[in-house]
Amino acid sequence: MRKFEIGVRRSILGVLLLAAASAAFPLDAPLKPDPAAFAARRQKFMAMLPPKSIAILRSAPVRVMTNDVDYPYRQDNDFYYLTGIAEDDVTAVLRPDAPDGKKYVLFLRPRDLRREAWAGVRVGPDEAVAAYGADAAFALKDFETKMAEFDRNTYKMSGYLIGPEKLYLSDGHDTAWTTEFDKNYQQMRSHDEGPAAVVDARGLIHEMRLIKDAEDLRFLRRAAEISAQGHVRAMQAVAPEKWEFEVQAALDGWCYANGARRMAYPSIDGSGPNTCILHYEDSTRQAKDGELFLNDSGAEYGMYATDITRTYPVNGRFSPEQKAIYEIVLEAQKKAMAIVKPGIPHDEIEKTAALAQAEGLVKLGLLQGDPATLVKGMGHRKLTLHGVSHWVGLDVHDQCPYRGADGKSRVLEPGMVFTIEPGIYIPANTPGVDPKWWNIGVRIEDTVLVTKDGSDCLSCAAPRDVADVEKTVQSGKNRIAAQ
Repeated sequence: MRKFEIGVRRSILGVLLLAAASAAFPLDAPLKPDPAAFAARRQKFMAMLPPKSIAILRSAPVRVMTNDVDYPYRQDNDFYYLTGIAEDDVTAVLRPDAPDGKKYVLFLRPRDLRREAWAGVRVGPDEAVAAYGADAAFALKDFETKMAEFDRNTYKMSGYLIGPEKLYLSDGHDTAWTTEFDKNYQQMRSHDEGPAAVVDARGLIHEMRLIKDAEDLRFLRRAAEISAQGHVRAMQAVAPEKWEFEVQAALDGWCYANGARRMAYPSIDGSGPNTCILHYEDSTRQAKDGELFLNDSGAEYGMYATDITRTYPVNGRFSPEQKAIYEIVLEAQKKAMAIVKPGIPHDEIEKTAALAQAEGLVKLGLLQGDPATLVKGMGHRKLTLHGVSHWVGLDVHDQCPYRGADGKSRVLEPGMVFTIEPGIYIPANTPGVDPKWWNIGVRIEDTVLVTKDGSDCLSCAAPRDVADVEKTVQSGKNRIAAQ
């Protein structure tokens, strides 16, 4: 318990030092979303809809943590992508063929001054046209009647859902709202009214999100820049007997101090044996002299994620075995990164990195056989465990298929953003492996943009080469010792 208390005190001191260090680096002005970008996306989305279609998008629900505490609110990414609205309890309707010209209509919670005294000022129906670029806005209670209403004088139905033949729906994972909407929709269909087909709108939105526009890239670049600098601070914070949570605090704290309101995912900070656990999130162990430290952390900035991993020696010097594994992983990443350009199938990134890792592991005697044969039969996965690339954007793993309808790998296009993250993991007691290799886990991960001529590594400001990594870790120990 005594050691844990000392670790907590060190962590508090580390935060204070971080605050002092931050003062020496003026913050860049926070980025603000561009309303014109969201308007352009809505226009593009509506142009993709077939004639006689309508789209309804719902915001994410509030998630309850305990009976009297909610999780910090996080908007549904697909809803945000087309609206730019970060508030909860909002429904958006897109009507490409609107006869009244009201193509973008919002339904919002009315202003409530008493509630706003507790939770802050909201945008209500009266402000939404100006604030969000809507053509019209109404209170949530009007949603049902605006969608469909029976006129007893004419015995006819009227409303936004009367006329369109297809409904594109994205419910924001708000199950309560979906249940109520479906009940009303089924009642309408029982009278042979309303769109006969309901289509998941997320497929179209995800296709749009795959190719990043200028607005996406503004925020993705800032998220990567902040996170890469945070990784430098984490390298400088690590040392023998440091707690994993102290290193995490150095990185996460830097990101918060530079405008990130949350991390893109729970930070993974593992030392020694924990470097071999892919999604280790406890951060409760003390790092030991001679071990490695694996840090997989990325900030979320303005709703956009980044994903970076660095691995470094706790004492500032790689052992021969650690260096050998590290250089295999780094070489695999560099080879995969070198082929990135428009026209290359995405799965070539995986194949290139896999072959490089298999070749290196065979050379060290940690795998046996022909490297190409091992890769074909997935034999390399014994020590590499996972694939090496996924899309990145508003989600850490942006949701868009990696293969087309023909089953072939997607071809890279300018504007695509993804990770390249080879790794090798050798936990203790790995069968047939000399103990000198045990507890060596190495992953190197960066966020990469496809450009018209090749690629741009958004996160490579975080050191990767052996000499640079060792120098950065050592600079932290020297800086702390001098204070």
